[in-house]
Amino acid sequence: MKRTFLGLFFILSIIVLGAGYLCAAAPQLVEKTVSFGTAYTDWDVFAPSLVVGNDSRGMAFVARKDKKYAVVTNGKISPSYDSIAKDTPLFSPDGKRAAYIAKRGDNWHVFLDGREGEGFEAAGKPVFSPDSKRLAYVAKKGKKQLVVADEKKEPAFDGIAIKLNSPLFSPDSAHLAYAAINGKKMVMVRDGQKGKDYDLISAPLFSKDSSRLGYAAKEGDHFMFIDNGKAGPAYEQISVSSYSPDSKKLAYSARKGDKWFMVTDGKEGPRYDSVAIAIFSPDSTRVAHMAIRDGKQFMVIDGKEGPGFKALGFLEFSPDSKHVAYSALEDGKGVMVVDGKAGVRYDTILFPFYSPDSRHLAYGAQKGGKWLIVKDGSEGPLYDKISLPQFSPDSNHFCYMAQKDGKWRMVADGKEQKAYDGVSIPAYSPDSKHLAYAALEKGNWLVVVDGVEGKSRFGAIVKGAKLVFDDAAHLHTLVLDFTGKAFAVYELEIKS
Repeated sequence: MKRTFLGLFFILSIIVLGAGYLCAAAPQLVEKTVSFGTAYTDWDVFAPSLVVGNDSRGMAFVARKDKKYAVVTNGKISPSYDSIAKDTPLFSPDGKRAAYIAKRGDNWHVFLDGREGEGFEAAGKPVFSPDSKRLAYVAKKGKKQLVVADEKKEPAFDGIAIKLNSPLFSPDSAHLAYAAINGKKMVMVRDGQKGKDYDLISAPLFSKDSSRLGYAAKEGDHFMFIDNGKAGPAYEQISVSSYSPDSKKLAYSARKGDKWFMVTDGKEGPRYDSVAIAIFSPDSTRVAHMAIRDGKQFMVIDGKEGPGFKALGFLEFSPDSKHVAYSALEDGKGVMVVDGKAGVRYDTILFPFYSPDSRHLAYGAQKGGKWLIVKDGSEGPLYDKISLPQFSPDSNHFCYMAQKDGKWRMVADGKEQKAYDGVSIPAYSPDSKHLAYAALEKGNWLVVVDGVEGKSRFGAIVKGAKLVFDDAAHLHTLVLDFTGKAFAVYELEIKS
């Protein structure tokens, strides 16, 4: 039986973010829809397999017909196979390339841009490099496992530690590292070259500039942190680690006896019952981490302990690194701590968000069963539900979605806009002059820009697709027609 209910899988079922505002002059919206065609509509579509590229122009999914499987990418059907592997297809970071794993006979093959790779007994989920130019995956051949990178086979091992984020490309895409099992030992492999054997190793970690590769290693009864092949001091245990954004600093948590501490550039910090991962400021000059002592949780910022709380939440440095905010819980109440000062207590506190220029701070809070947004210390109206807040690129505009009386409306620059049955994730234009979102009204999806509704109607906005501005006056997304069968790229031009 054909699946004629695809729309149920792709309609945005939960409203999590939304926004909208009106410009001084209402824009004219010029709309166009480019269909992917209907060549695949006589296939049964496996809806959970649908993936959307980061650019929201490409989409792919697995389809079945006559006990055979195929991958449909942007409306084009691949050859048929005996099976398609779980977690594929997938897109490259730039959304321009697609890969999947398919089985033919006894072998599994990785396909990149439609090109078939060598067959293996098994193949792991492919990994694209950040620049989208490279691809790597783990393959099984006999009793051995190996990494295939850029279609070339690397040395075989007894196992590749996939669960340890392996293989991993460096941020600049030039290097590839992975943890491998070599008999009863483990070894870190970088660009095909094996490091020293250890009893255990952690996942690989590259610095932001890709010049450093780090990991924790166990040798005998002690642990060390290995930074570019150089072993640090021995500890009884090493846990989470991080490099600073400028790649010059390294911090990791370590244990001696029953106490934990942060080691930053080789210097040991104060002892605690437990510590969490170090978070560096964007300019790398500041560092913060959570610590626990005697049942109390502290945020340690620049080496100084903040007040103790029952629990700590999310921490955020401002983009200019001058400010820091984190949520905390005490006596059943949530509070936002900004630059060391605790604010008003609420029933619940959500994530802190700084504006791009670092001048504004906003977060969601619950009070008396209702929700509100707090911006720069001032409370907004109470609603049944709210979304996370969002600032425009120039920091001059601010919006969030709010539900009241079963309807969702945009609250933009402090003003409520038209109420709808649902709203999708919003998008500001690069110049911050326009705000767009998709809205659901009486079963129809439409696009709204600066409060002006487009004339086109759709059965759904494809799940996972975003409204993407190509420039200040053009945007696009992926849509589904009312039959639940035909997908298309929706394009919109804004004429002021």
